[in-house]
Amino acid sequence: MRKCMLVGAALALMLLVAACGGTAGKSVSTASTEAAGSSKPYPELRWGELAFPGRLNYYDNIQPPSDLTPQSLVTLTLVEFAPDGLIKKSGYLATNEQVNPTTYVYHLKPRKFSDGTPLTSADVVFSMRQHLYGKESPWGIFWKDMASVTAQGKSTVVVKLKRPEAVWQDMLAFNSQIVEKAQSERVGEKALGTPGHLLIGAGPWKYDSFTPNVSITLSRNPYWAGPAQPAQKITFSLFKEESAEALALRSGAIDGASNYVTPKVFQNIPGTKQLATPGTGETYIAMNTTQAPFNDVHVRRAIAYAIDVKGIIKALFPEGQAVEATSIVPRSLFGDLGSEQQQNEIVDSLPTYGLNLSAARKELQKSAYPHGFSTTIEVNQTIYDQTLIAQIAASDLAKIGIHVKIDDFPASEEADIFGKRITLLVTEVIPGYLDPEGTMQFLLLPNPSPEVVINASYYSNATVLRLMKETAESGNVITRRKLIGEILRIVGSEEPDLPIYSRTTLATVSDKYVYPNFSYWTSILTPWALSVKLAK
Repeated sequence: MRKCMLVGAALALMLLVAACGGTAGKSVSTASTEAAGSSKPYPELRWGELAFPGRLNYYDNIQPPSDLTPQSLVTLTLVEFAPDGLIKKSGYLATNEQVNPTTYVYHLKPRKFSDGTPLTSADVVFSMRQHLYGKESPWGIFWKDMASVTAQGKSTVVVKLKRPEAVWQDMLAFNSQIVEKAQSERVGEKALGTPGHLLIGAGPWKYDSFTPNVSITLSRNPYWAGPAQPAQKITFSLFKEESAEALALRSGAIDGASNYVTPKVFQNIPGTKQLATPGTGETYIAMNTTQAPFNDVHVRRAIAYAIDVKGIIKALFPEGQAVEATSIVPRSLFGDLGSEQQQNEIVDSLPTYGLNLSAARKELQKSAYPHGFSTTIEVNQTIYDQTLIAQIAASDLAKIGIHVKIDDFPASEEADIFGKRITLLVTEVIPGYLDPEGTMQFLLLPNPSPEVVINASYYSNATVLRLMKETAESGNVITRRKLIGEILRIVGSEEPDLPIYSRTTLATVSDKYVYPNFSYWTSILTPWALSVKLAK
């Protein structure tokens, strides 16, 4: 979920997408035309986000990006991403160094939590162990290679790994949020992050209140030692649907919104500008490989041939705010694998499907279900594009005798559907870091438990797991390129997931403000609101 990055990857991530203009709802490239803004502070920033289930606690809430947008302003990670997705050598909380292939040392800076308590190595060790051992944490799967984390004095932390891990620093930048040990132990793991027990962090803002499904309010951390906080207060309004969020922006009730999935809903809002940056997530249809008929590879291939992916993209993104997926890994994550030509060689070697009803019928004839079958496709009813995907897919599959009923569930039930009623599922994977492993770890590793499901297709292949282990341990780009290409070829032939598209990451902001450092990596994983300043 990045190591020695090639320059080409960093530049590619910074090439921001520009759409057609006008002054209302215009798109701008945050890399080239957004001014730095004013240094003058202002009273309040009002932001919109979709409502999310669960607590304001990164340990158990895996509903990115909505929950991460406020959390990244309060609880910072030990290691940080730069806007281009690279790892900073020195972040807000610490500097980092790699002593040898399996040992990392983190030197804490003199920082304080928002209640005035100094940040110490004990807080860092506690937080990292919670990620690994916490009963409520879904992230242990990413920390399995950590052998130990220990404090050396009050300001130094040493991590030893069981084996070399090429993307260890990237995983920390993704999910090493540091919390105050004393509060966490006092409140208890299950209550932490609930309205009466909001996390205490060392970020530029602190939590004041949280009303689930309604709002979150933040104010400045008075002990913050980093760049000045532009907004005295930040209010998040939580919406059940993007259409309601866009109406609030149109009426002036909020000043901005980010990480939405339906561009046209937010276009042409007077007095706003739309910012765009290449996306790293991927929308796909997961097929539960442990349940009939989807345990039959010919059924899965038939579905891949029958669904008109290009037609879906054209219908949902007529102005080109998404690119067709070429594998389970978005092309924007290929930068570590070599030159553009070398990346193309991987893509060109992968199995391809595309709309071909004749091929779909032939695959179905090879299966145990030559005359088709009836099934259900699950979709989160609050996500507009995923609902349309389900509708189009159902229409396409009917042409080869697969009759699909759409079950649109509320977001609050998402955690309950896995392993219980899922057959087909329209969903999105959002990687934690700028490397193919960032997606592959979600889709190809075994699920941590029946309660924590990140591999929605329940796909398992012993050869793939062995190759992933070799990939993680290798720091050689040639070796990693070969291994990742082999993994993607195997997975593509077995098709547990049907990749559809990678959409552009977007934000719409009032013309009163500028947001010059907008990127995927800084919009949900670092204290992004430090960059939202008054326009000059």
